[in-house]
Order: sequence, then C-alpha cells, then structure tokens
Amino acid sequence: MVIKMTKTKKIIIVVLSILLVVVGVVLAVLLYNNSKKDDLDDYIPLEENKVTFVKDYLEVYDDINLKDVIKLNDGLELVEDYKIDTDELGIIKLYIKFLENGKEKKEYTSIEVKDTTPPYVGSGGTYSHIINTTFTFNKDVLCADNYDKHIECEVIGEYDITKLGENYVKVRAEDSSGNVTEKTLILKVIERPKTGPGSGTTSYISLDDIKKNKTENAEIVIDVSKWQEDIDWKKVKESGINYAMLRLGTQKAVDKESVLDTYFEQNIKNAQANGIKVGVYYYSYANDIEDAEEQAEWVIEKLKDYDLDLPVAFDWECFKYFNDFNISIHDLNEIGRTFLDKVKDAGYDTVNYGSKNYLEALWDIKEHKTWLAHYTFNTDYSKDYVMWQFTSSGRIPGIDGNVDVNYYYVK
Repeated sequence: MVIKMTKTKKIIIVVLSILLVVVGVVLAVLLYNNSKKDDLDDYIPLEENKVTFVKDYLEVYDDINLKDVIKLNDGLELVEDYKIDTDELGIIKLYIKFLENGKEKKEYTSIEVKDTTPPYVGSGGTYSHIINTTFTFNKDVLCADNYDKHIECEVIGEYDITKLGENYVKVRAEDSSGNVTEKTLILKVIERPKTGPGSGTTSYISLDDIKKNKTENAEIVIDVSKWQEDIDWKKVKESGINYAMLRLGTQKAVDKESVLDTYFEQNIKNAQANGIKVGVYYYSYANDIEDAEEQAEWVIEKLKDYDLDLPVAFDWECFKYFNDFNISIHDLNEIGRTFLDKVKDAGYDTVNYGSKNYLEALWDIKEHKTWLAHYTFNTDYSKDYVMWQFTSSGRIPGIDGNVDVNYYYVK
C-alpha cells in the first residue's frame, strides 16, 4: 500500500527536523559550557614556591601566553599552554595544569591586568584655524585612549580666535586608569585662503622627478578615483606607469551605505585593457566591527568579476569623527583588522592605508601589510611598508591636474 504525504505534513516534518537540529546544537553548547565550568572547578589554589612570575602584571590587550608569564620551578612540567584573555582590567585567574612527580595537578593563581598607556593627544603640534570661525578642541583635536572608549581633552590656558597670530595652548587628557598626557599645541589663527584666479600657482611634481627619485626595487603606482574624472589610460601606460590603485567605493557618510566610485568600472576596464596592473581601495567610515564586516562583504561581492594584481586596501581617514564615535584605539584596530581579515580570507592580498603620524601612534595591525602616506622624498618611517604615497601633487600624462603617486616595492 502506498501512503501519500500531503504538502502540510511535509512542511510539519521539515519544521520538526529543523527544531530537532536547533535543540541538539543548544544542548551541545550547554554540555560544553558545563564541562568547561566543571573542569575549572577542579582547580585548587596554587601552593607556594611552585612558580615564579616573569611579569608583575599584564598590560591590557597584551597578546601573551601563560608560559610567558610564569616559570614553573624545578621538577614541574607545564602540561597545557594557552593565550591569556587580557581584554578587561582587574584581577584574573591563571589556571595552571602541570606534572609533579609524574602526576597531573590543577592549580590556579592570580595576576592583575592594567592599563599603563597614556592617552593620545593630537596628530601634530600645529593647527591652522581660520579667523572668527568655530573651533573646539574636543572636536578639532583628536583625543583617544587605547582602552577608554571616550576621553576628553582639558584645555589649560586661553586662546583667541578673533585675532591673527599664534596661540600656545596646553592640552591635558587623563584616562580612567589615571594615565595622563599633556601636550602644548600651537593654534595658528589665519585669514581665509584665497581661491580661484589670482590665488597663486599650484606646485606639482613632474614625472621626471618621480622617476629620478625611484629606487631600483620600486615601481610607480598612481591611485585614482572619481576626482580625476576621465583618464586617458593609453597615455598613462605610454608614460611608463604600469600600476594603479583604483578607488572601488566608499561609504556615503557615517552610518550610510556603500557606493561604487562612479568611475571605477570605467577605470578598471580601460586600465587593464592597456596592460596596467591594478589593485583597489575602499574608503571607510566604519565605527564598529559590524560595519567593517558588511563593508568587506560588499567589497568582495563587487570584485567577483575582476582579477587584481595589487592588494585590496582599507582606507580609514575619518579621524575628525573619532571623538564622536565612542571607540578606543583598540576598537579602531579591531575594525581595520576585521575588514582586512575577511577580504584576505576571500583570497585577496591586503594592505592597511595610513599617514605616518597615525601609523606610528594608533595603527597596530601586524598581520597585514602597510601602505604608508608621507609626503616627502625622504621618509623616516621606521616600520615595514610595501607601498609609499609620497605626494598628492604628481603630474602624469593622460590625467588632468594633480594625482596621488606612490612607490610600490615589488618582490
């Protein structure tokens, strides 16, 4: 006898099957968590004279393992090493599993996680400000902390934005751990610059000078976007330029959606048609990890029909919003790391873009390569980098006006 199953019964069976799977997963997680808790309950307080502490305390966000913190005394052997969670301040337990006379012991001790890093104040020593326009230090001067998500600068002294000249102002910032930074800044009050005809000549760097200052192991790379408008890529290639970084897209603004650069498709098609190898960059206003994940997914989707020879770059430059974002320096790095990790996992080479000051003071993403911005022919940036943007005033045949130019250090 053949039993026919109605559509309703099929749906019920499918729903029940899904529910069973979900229940199974939940039970598995609960069992795992309980077993983990029971395992930690097996540990007893550490007996004296069994370990020597290599460190008196741990720094918040330290990437450090148990074996780097303690040293077992003679006759004891560490069974299990692990990375210590240092994301929160305060006293934490260190669970130590070791062998003593061939017998496994489980004991714990404690150590404190501290924040001893002073806040960061300002990206430079001098700020130019147009006379009689609004200026507030907490908006215009970056105050950031490695741990605190929001920190304010205290202005010590007075300044006058109604008079031309220089004001020397001391700025003080203190974080929740009592770390203090004091810095004297020069607030230069200036007249509004003239624009249009007669405002002066614009300086630029010629292609001959760009080539003359290039080292043998470097290639010249231009980076372009909609601001360069229509580019004659044939002339660019004929001038000796073989590499280009193209702006793939950007957020419209803070908390807004991603949009494709209006010239991207035209640029990548014509650049590659003329034998120019390309990479791309994405301009981000991300202020949390969720933003960074969504933007990385958007980039990966937009690139699915293209082949790249150069990296995908994360370009986060919205430091004027930093004080309003309610993020720490650690959070900023997690945002950048999240974006770059996701793009790298999709099979692309990756690079983090940043200016020299911010790379030295704020950025710390060692897992990914660095694209340095420092406008000089003699950079003193001491860390590793694969690309160096040394000017925004290059002149390249086939492009009207100035363009960013870089040296790319290929293997």
